[in-house]
Amino acid sequence: MKEKLIYQQDFINMSRQDLINQLSKRLSKRRFDHVMGVEKKAIELAKLYEVDIEKSSIVALMHDYAKEIDSEAMFTLAKEFWPDDRLADATEGIWHGFAAAQILKTDLACRDEEVIQAVAAHTTGWHQMTKLAKILYIADYTEEGRDFKGVNKVRKLSEVDLDKACLLKMRMTVKNLMKKQEYLFPLQIEVYNTWIKNYKANKVI
Repeated sequence: MKEKLIYQQDFINMSRQDLINQLSKRLSKRRFDHVMGVEKKAIELAKLYEVDIEKSSIVALMHDYAKEIDSEAMFTLAKEFWPDDRLADATEGIWHGFAAAQILKTDLACRDEEVIQAVAAHTTGWHQMTKLAKILYIADYTEEGRDFKGVNKVRKLSEVDLDKACLLKMRMTVKNLMKKQEYLFPLQIEVYNTWIKNYKANKVI
C-alpha cells in the first residue's frame, strides 16, 4: 500500500498497526505474508466495487487470525460462533473462519455483522454474501502469492464480475477436493447449490 491506512470508524477496538503487530507474533512468516497479500488484494477490489476500505482491511487481516492456534481451541471457538453439530466432522480448514469471527466479536469487540459474517464465511462461502464477503472470499483465493492452475482466470474475472468469480472459485474448490478425495463439508455443497441455482435462474447472487 502506497498510503498508510489508519482506521477511523471504530469497527474494532484496536488500530490497524496494532492488529498487524499481533498477527506478526501469532502467525508464521508464510501465513503472515499471505494475510498481508489478502489485504492488498481486498483493498484493490474494494476500490473497484466501492466497498468500505476499512472493513475490507479488517476482514482481510482477521480471516486467518485463528489459523495456527491449537485445534481443540479452534473447534471450541468455531462451535461458539456456529453451534452446528456438523462442525465436528470438519477440520481446521473449516473451523478457523468461524473461530476468527468469534474472536472478532469477543476480543476485538466488533459489532458490525457484515464484518463478522464476511470473516466467518471466507472458506465455505455463504448462501447470500455481501460485496464485502465476496471480496474477502476472492482476495483469499487470488492474492499475488497464490500460484496454481486457474488462479489467473479467477483474478481476471473478479475485475469484471465478482459474482461469477465467486461461483468459479466454488466450482474449482469442489473439483479440487474431489480430485484429492478429501471430505466435502456439507455447507460447501449447499452453498454451491444455492449459487448455481440462482445463476441459472439469472437471479442476483
